[in-house]
Amino acid sequence: MQALVDTIRGRIIRGQFAPGQRLKEEWLAAEFGVSRIPMREALRALASEGFVRSERYGGTFVATLDAEAAHDLLDVRAVLEPLAAAQAAMRCTPEHLETFRRLLDEGDRAFRERRPEDTRTVKGQLYEHLAVASGNSTLIALMRVVRFKIEWATSIELIEQIPEETRNLRAKLVREMVDAMADRDPARAATAVAAIIDATYASQGWRRVVDVRFEAASKSP
Repeated sequence: MQALVDTIRGRIIRGQFAPGQRLKEEWLAAEFGVSRIPMREALRALASEGFVRSERYGGTFVATLDAEAAHDLLDVRAVLEPLAAAQAAMRCTPEHLETFRRLLDEGDRAFRERRPEDTRTVKGQLYEHLAVASGNSTLIALMRVVRFKIEWATSIELIEQIPEETRNLRAKLVREMVDAMADRDPARAATAVAAIIDATYASQGWRRVVDVRFEAASKSP
């Protein structure tokens, strides 16, 4: 059943199933050569991840990831990724570091060669590997779903084209994160990741939700 979930999720991320499109169990089951029971279970799993939504008596539809949801996603990353980087700095192995550097090189090459699909995929793999390197099973499970949401948000252009200078800054900071991990410096690794996320906030004109809430609280009588 997991293979079915992964395949349907992949089609949603790539836009082959469009936001708002109805997904009928019977034709999906026929297309994938399975019965309706595993298909129903797969759709339920995707609903729990937020990729589809079910309406009582109305059917199942591809979820819509709007700008507000993309902002919420970034707020989640702002919490999870610095923690993952700090723990990875304390727990990662030489093999983890080798994988990080390979992914960085692959991402740079894909960007230079103007292969946006590959660039997006490598970026997702890098942040999923960050969770793996943390050695924290809870973070691994949470960041796996976040990774797919990031790819989805990017594929449907909810996050605007990142300026080249911002992209270059982020690439530099990712390498700084990996260097900090190699030096076993959790504070520096977490700071580098936080700066990457701050650059994304700035590029969109967004603010961290905690900053907004603290500001509102300070103004209250």
